[in-house]
Amino acid sequence: MKKQLTLIRHGAIAASLDGCYVGRLNEPLSVKGKLQATRLANCLQKRNIDALWCSPALRAVETSVPIAKQLNLTVSNKKDLDEVDFGRWEGMTFEQICSADPHLVTKWSELAEDFCFPEGESHIKFQQRVARVVKDIRNSEQTNIVLVTHGGVIRSLICQLLGYHYRDRLKFEIVRGGLVTFDLYSQGAVLTGLYNEPAL
Repeated sequence: MKKQLTLIRHGAIAASLDGCYVGRLNEPLSVKGKLQATRLANCLQKRNIDALWCSPALRAVETSVPIAKQLNLTVSNKKDLDEVDFGRWEGMTFEQICSADPHLVTKWSELAEDFCFPEGESHIKFQQRVARVVKDIRNSEQTNIVLVTHGGVIRSLICQLLGYHYRDRLKFEIVRGGLVTFDLYSQGAVLTGLYNEPAL
């Protein structure tokens, strides 16, 4: 039985955080982000969605509110959809990180699977979380599911669904307020769209 899956990256947050690593910082949507959330809700209204899952992060929850209202759905918050925990790098730019922890940046740039963000989450544990999400999607009785989540989660889901290595995640760019669509089959998944300026 075919399923349809839509992955939504939450809307924009404060412009002052552009270029910063924002994982567990609980930032609200900006005015732009709220407009994006409304636009996403309008994009989805004719897609026969029957389930709406959301990261517990405030920016994701606020993105899901107009979608839930437009589609008359109850939001199901799922901790596994939370963004990776960047630890002490939260809120820092790449330049600041390089200055503070150059030796760790070198290991990070090597895409080592055993890398762990300082005082944060390891790649391995993050990938295990994403794998649980994939399993939940596959086991769900719903056939048209929307996930409101984060850039890192979406990139990792793309890789796991398409059978790519985790290192390939950086080959996909999904901006805040963008979405990705899949058709899921028992034999695998087909990426049907990646919209950084949704106009469905």
